[in-house]
Amino acid sequence: MKKKIDPNLIIAIGVLIASFSALFVYMKQASIMSDQTEILLEQTKANAWPRLSIETDLNWIDKKLESLKIKIHNKGTGPALVEGVRVTYDSVYIRSWADLFDKINVPDSISTSISNKTIYNTVLSANENYYWLRLIHDPNLARWLYNHREKITIEICYRSVFKDYWLLTVDKNGYNTTKKLDTPESPLPSDEMFKS
Repeated sequence: MKKKIDPNLIIAIGVLIASFSALFVYMKQASIMSDQTEILLEQTKANAWPRLSIETDLNWIDKKLESLKIKIHNKGTGPALVEGVRVTYDSVYIRSWADLFDKINVPDSISTSISNKTIYNTVLSANENYYWLRLIHDPNLARWLYNHREKITIEICYRSVFKDYWLLTVDKNGYNTTKKLDTPESPLPSDEMFKS
């Protein structure tokens, strides 16, 4: 005798298989959408990345340096929030321009009056140029600083609006090196900050 299979059981098994298939498709689709969201977030972050550089503008007249300007430029597509600045002279931390002038032994005969802006805790917009230091009134001070540049190192820690951090380092030859940091805050200690 043949057993008869109940048609409702077959329908129930078919519905169960269809439900599990739909659940699998939904989970796969959710996974793909999560990956797409991550990609979009990374693209959004990349569209708002700052990129700082430091350039030195030198004005030479008859082979003599007449003025020196240190310019910070945000070449990126988003604002740069400067959270730390460290300047060293001969591996010693410098706190201000006056401190630097003391360390490089600027003679009393050279005026140390300068035109400068602070960059610590400032925001530089995309494509903004910012003159950090301008030695334009006394060519002797510009020459003195220029002649001692080989022992000066500058580090600037900045972040994007998405809290991605970078460290810009300018070495004794004026070369800019930028390194993306994997940190939730500025790694530069507050007691080593250059604040002028």
